Amino acid sequence: MIELISTSSIGLGLFLLGMNFLTEGFNNFISHRLKNIILNLKVYPIVGVLIGAIATAILQSSSGITVILVGLVHANVLTLHQATPILMGANIGTTMTSQLLAFNVDQYAFIPFILGMLIILTTKNKKLKYFGNICLGLSLIFIGINLLTNGLSPLKDLLAFQKLLGEFGKNPLLGILLGFSTISILQSSSTGVVILQTLGSSGSISIDSAVAIILGMNVGTCVTAIISSLSLNKAAKQTALIHFLFNVLGVLLIFPFIGLLCRFCIQLSPLNVSRQIANAHTIFNIFNTLVLLPFIGPLVTLSQKIIRNPSSYKKTF
Repeated sequence: MIELISTSSIGLGLFLLGMNFLTEGFNNFISHRLKNIILNLKVYPIVGVLIGAIATAILQSSSGITVILVGLVHANVLTLHQATPILMGANIGTTMTSQLLAFNVDQYAFIPFILGMLIILTTKNKKLKYFGNICLGLSLIFIGINLLTNGLSPLKDLLAFQKLLGEFGKNPLLGILLGFSTISILQSSSTGVVILQTLGSSGSISIDSAVAIILGMNVGTCVTAIISSLSLNKAAKQTALIHFLFNVLGVLLIFPFIGLLCRFCIQLSPLNVSRQIANAHTIFNIFNTLVLLPFIGPLVTLSQKIIRNPSSYKKTF
């Protein structure tokens, strides 16, 4: 048990370190261009969704993109109507991590590691160093996932653990609650989904239990934006609320069809549980965006009615 915890902790630590290197590398390598694109964005919802998805897929942090958008709305650089489709796209972009990791290419992790170290140690060019950080981060992510998988694999033989996950499969509401509370603490849905993938790869968790937990994770990731908006103006708070409403509505819409989603993902990748979990994460967020994209106006209006000017409250009394 001690060896299991030790290996898992080292694997998770390397994964998080790799994510940090990857995020920092991408952020310094091309984030200036991304910020210019966002700042010059026109009011085209589809374009907003694409920018949100691409930006989050590159920076690997939907929470980070959301916080940036909250800040831009606070500064009157973006309107609520411009920010909302980008928020939707950010949810899709964050699923790219799980899709990438489902390829099981950890045996080649040494290649970007060596390349990254050589670049960092031999060049003085800042751009190249940032690229080296990206390579190093990508390598550490795969090494960490490999260790995490090895460390968590014995869990499938623990009867208590099997019963616990079985309950999540029977009662999706428990899974949603677990996912929400976990990501509210971890503040990284990518990390949460990766842990589910490692459990799935070792046979410790079924797709039914994993999907319920993923739904809760999508809501839990809103906590960062909500906290960041507390000290900002009304529009910033409304942006964070739209993100929360979007995810909650998505969970409510897909909840009656969880079984159908699980069966569809199994048919897509019958022999790869990790891919099934990644597909469920991606399909849910794409479905949520397609259904709610036409309702940007009502979402904005609802957020404005819930969070109003302080003066409007005085008039009601």
